[in-house]
Amino acid sequence: MKCSNCGREFGEGTHCQHCGVDRVTGLANYNGYNNSGDCSGYNSSNYGASSKTTICFACGEIIPANSEFCPYCSKQLYVTCPKCGNTYSSQYPACNKCGTNRESYHKQQEAERQRAIREEEERQRQQREWEQSPEGKAERTYINECKKKFRDDNSNVGTNTSPAKRFFIIIGIICLFIGATLLFITISEHGSDNFRVNEGKELEGYGMSIVMIIMGGCFLFAEKMD
Repeated sequence: MKCSNCGREFGEGTHCQHCGVDRVTGLANYNGYNNSGDCSGYNSSNYGASSKTTICFACGEIIPANSEFCPYCSKQLYVTCPKCGNTYSSQYPACNKCGTNRESYHKQQEAERQRAIREEEERQRQQREWEQSPEGKAERTYINECKKKFRDDNSNVGTNTSPAKRFFIIIGIICLFIGATLLFITISEHGSDNFRVNEGKELEGYGMSIVMIIMGGCFLFAEKMD
């Protein structure tokens, strides 16, 4: 492969064996690159390079320009900044957009992760020591007793009602329903001539409604008493 600087065979080394120019300058074709040597009229296509090729910075071989990995040495050519997401050449240690050094960034993240792990382990250790202490055991016993009492109370809901109490509940609900119904009917008949069926019986209707409602409340109240 010919050197773009002197036009002679470049050779296998990192510099041209004739003029000493480096491999990137002698063989690569960077868009907009101006060579100050004797080959000002150099056309890269005359020497085997084109705008679709570039040089691997790791091994110096000519590779396709859109390569993400070098097909010769398998070097990853581009990396993504872990902070800003910018993609740049992996030969640079820091991002050319935000200046973040990816190795330092990863080390810092790993240090923070390890610190969080140590803090969690220390918290768990202190928790275990507290649970083994007399105060911790007493607190745990109290919590377990409260949980047991809560479960027992919930499991007995609706199952510890005696037949007499259930009878009072039923009678009380029936009385309240009858009283509310009579009150509604009496108000409807008393308030409109069109719905007045028993004219002159309004006071009796109101009285019966109030009596039934009071009876229903008494039965429900009696059920609440031990």
